[in-house]
Amino acid sequence: MIGRGDLDSFDLKLIDALQADALTPVAVLAERVGLSAPACYRRIRRLRATGAIVRDVAVVHPRTLGWPLSMLVLVTLEREAADTVDEMMRMLKRVPEVIEAWNVTGDHDFVVRMLARDMESYDVLARRLFAADERVRSFKTLVVIRQVKDASPVPAA
Repeated sequence: MIGRGDLDSFDLKLIDALQADALTPVAVLAERVGLSAPACYRRIRRLRATGAIVRDVAVVHPRTLGWPLSMLVLVTLEREAADTVDEMMRMLKRVPEVIEAWNVTGDHDFVVRMLARDMESYDVLARRLFAADERVRSFKTLVVIRQVKDASPVPAA
């Protein structure tokens, strides 16, 4: 993957523009950043190939697909052994209701963002994933009342 030092001002402008709208036509992007369309296309292709741009996605509001509840779950493991952490990461990746997860430092080992159709379905899932898992010492659930800020572009400047 390329790092900040490998990016020039054209790359940074392209990244900013693509984070705002990945469907912007290359001709429009080229005009905005001051490049020819072929040069702009080559740079975008390089940014994708090197992993600087991870993927292009449609961001869908969870309620649209019937997921009105969002929770942050703070998970503390019984042991912080590497194999235990690795097993937990693999398990979390397989669960569709887990839409984001982070292995963190501090009082907890994982922060997990989950979606649920209702509290009952969340309870069933939480019991299966955390309460019944011998690797988990404890977990705390924070139910999201409202999202204050959506996922934001990574500052390029």
